[in-house]
Amino acid sequence: MHRTFAALATAALLGASAAAQAAAPAAHETAPLLLQSDFGLQDGSVAALKGVIYAIDPKLHVVDITHLISPFDIQDAAYRLRQAAPFWPAGTVFVSVVDPGVGTPRKSVVMKTKTGQYFVTPDNGTLTFVAQLFGVAEVREIDEKVNRRPGSEWSATFHGRDVYVYTGARLAAGAITFEQVGPSRGTEYVAIAIPASAAAANSVKGTIVALDQPYGNLWTNIDTAQVRAAGIQVGDRVRVRISHGQTALWNDEVLFGTTFGSVPMGKPVLYVNSLNQLALAINQGNFAQRFSISAGPDWSMELVRLKSP
Repeated sequence: MHRTFAALATAALLGASAAAQAAAPAAHETAPLLLQSDFGLQDGSVAALKGVIYAIDPKLHVVDITHLISPFDIQDAAYRLRQAAPFWPAGTVFVSVVDPGVGTPRKSVVMKTKTGQYFVTPDNGTLTFVAQLFGVAEVREIDEKVNRRPGSEWSATFHGRDVYVYTGARLAAGAITFEQVGPSRGTEYVAIAIPASAAAANSVKGTIVALDQPYGNLWTNIDTAQVRAAGIQVGDRVRVRISHGQTALWNDEVLFGTTFGSVPMGKPVLYVNSLNQLALAINQGNFAQRFSISAGPDWSMELVRLKSP
């Protein structure tokens, strides 16, 4: 009898404990926090960012996209977000700080995309590619009265530490909601004017949107559907013209291959890159460096299908 009562009492206690655990609110799960900047790695700036994050929540999972974006290169910042973001889940918070207008009246924002990710950045064009890729659910302007690192009010030159990573870490940690970031701006954001790519019979034209560093490959905004629409197939010879504005800087025939090794070492090759867009490279060489080519809205690439070999 005693054993039976003890067993019943133990079962009752376990049941009550389970019920209490079920009724208790679940512990908040932090979101991944990704960082990129043009700060480089030669001083303590990146460590300062991470110190702010650690002080907010040492359990946050922090990943660096890159801190080697060329100084002041907003388009490169925009593209690196587009390169990394598709492989991270909903709820992920991205903080991007390439901010040549730091301390000026430019806005500081958090964009929520239709995929449920958050992008914390100056509103200077950095959001261009992720907004196009994912769609914009809402943009909120950061209210610096409540979302600024305490004690930083006198400094106007390190908003990456004092505003962006502070806000991003609090958002990733669940210390604030998206609605508590600041006032809504609807879906309004600043975009870089990137000329659209276009295909015709046997030809296609697009913009060089990024350099694949450190290799110097030229990545365009020409997608595989446009390559097919132009009738260009693997194995074709293609005439490629690269222009900066109205000035043609490179004009030659190239093989459209599957990878770098489709051509001998040192030879150029067209291929589809890891983001399913057309790119131009030199097998084990640096195309951008060799021919002084860069990326941006005024850098274009035009292709005309010639023939199969």
